[in-house]
Amino acid sequence: MFLLREIGVSILIFMITHLVIRLVLKEKEQRKLPPGPKGWPIVGALPLMGSMPHVTLSEMAKKYGPVMYLKMGTNNMAVASTPSAARAFLKTLDLNFSNRPPNAGATHLAYDAQDMVFADYGSRWKLLRKLSNLHMLGGKALEEWSQVREIEMGHMLRAMYDCSGGGDGNNDNDGNKKKGTRHEPIVVAEMLTYAMANMIGQVILSRRVFETKGSESNEFKDMVVQLMTVAGYFNIGDFIPFLARFDLQGIERGMKTLHNKFDVLLTTMIHEHVASAHKRKGKPDFLDVLMAHHTNESHELSLTNIKALLLETANTQFLSTKSKKYTILLLVSDARLTGFLVEKPYLLDFPPVLPLNFTPFQFTSLAVALSFESMVMVGREICIGKP
Repeated sequence: MFLLREIGVSILIFMITHLVIRLVLKEKEQRKLPPGPKGWPIVGALPLMGSMPHVTLSEMAKKYGPVMYLKMGTNNMAVASTPSAARAFLKTLDLNFSNRPPNAGATHLAYDAQDMVFADYGSRWKLLRKLSNLHMLGGKALEEWSQVREIEMGHMLRAMYDCSGGGDGNNDNDGNKKKGTRHEPIVVAEMLTYAMANMIGQVILSRRVFETKGSESNEFKDMVVQLMTVAGYFNIGDFIPFLARFDLQGIERGMKTLHNKFDVLLTTMIHEHVASAHKRKGKPDFLDVLMAHHTNESHELSLTNIKALLLETANTQFLSTKSKKYTILLLVSDARLTGFLVEKPYLLDFPPVLPLNFTPFQFTSLAVALSFESMVMVGREICIGKP
C-alpha cells in the first residue's frame, strides 16, 4: 500500500513538472521580440558595439527599426531610437521601467544604489526628488539662491581679471585697485568648476567650498573627474554576472578606493555641519533639510541616503560645466511595448536625429526639435526643476 502511494505521488509530480515545462516552452515559442542582430554565444552583441557604441546603435536602428532587441552578455536590452518609441518607455509605461538593474557603479559608488539616480522607485525616492526640487533645483529655490550665484560669478570674474594681470586684489593708498603683475593662463573649465562648487556649497552647506582656486579645489575636481571616469568604464561583470566576482579589469577595486575617499570627506562634512546647525536657525540650507528628515521620528532618510545624494550632487555640478554629447541611458525592467515582449531590457539610445559629429552652432536649428516634450524626457524620468 505504501509503495503504491509513493508511485502515485511520483507520477503526479512528474505530470505537474512536465505540464509546467511544456507551458514555459510554449510561451517562449510564442514570445515576440523586437528585431535585432543575433550576436554571439555568451557575449551576445557586445563585440558588435565597437569603440563608439552610440554610433553603432544609431546605424543598427536604421536597419532594425525604432525598437530593436540586443543580447548583451547574459542581459537583454531594448533600444528605442525615436521619440515616440522612447516615450512609450518613459511615459506610457514609465512605472514598469522606473527601476534600474544593479551594476558595479551603483553598488560601489552610489552607496549600493541609495542615491536618487539608482534607488528603486518608491516612497524614499519620491522624498529625495521632492526635497531636491523644493529646496535646491526647483524654480522657487533657484530664485531664492539667485544672489549666491551672482556673488560667486563676481568672484570668478575677479579671479579671471587678476590672473590676466588686471589687478592683484589689493588697493593702493587712494583706494584704487593696484595694477596686477600676474599673467597666468585662464583655464575656463577649472574656473567654472571652482565657481560651481562654491555655488552649490552655499546652497547645501551655507559656505564656500573653496576660498581660493588652488591645490584643494584641484584635488576635489580631480576626485570628481575620477568618479565620472570610473563610472563610465565598460565593466564586463555588469554584462556577464558570473565574472563580476573576479573583477578581471580591476574596475571594482578602483571604485571601492574612490568611494572610501569620498565617504571620509562626506562624513566629516556632515559632522561639522550638524555641530554648527544652531548658527543657521531660521534659514536652513539643503543639508539641514535632509538631516531634519533623518532625525525625525520616522527616520525617513538614512545617513547613507544623504551621503549618496551629496555625492550625486557633486558629480552633477561638474557635469554642468562640461560640453559633451549625450546618450540617454535608461536601465529598465520587464514590460510589453508596442506588441513586443521586452524581457529585462537594459538600454534606450538617443534618437538618430541627433548629430553624431559636433560642429559649432549645430544645435541652433534643432532648438525646437530638442525640447523636452519633443524628445523623451517625460514621465518619472523628467528632469527635476522642470515646470
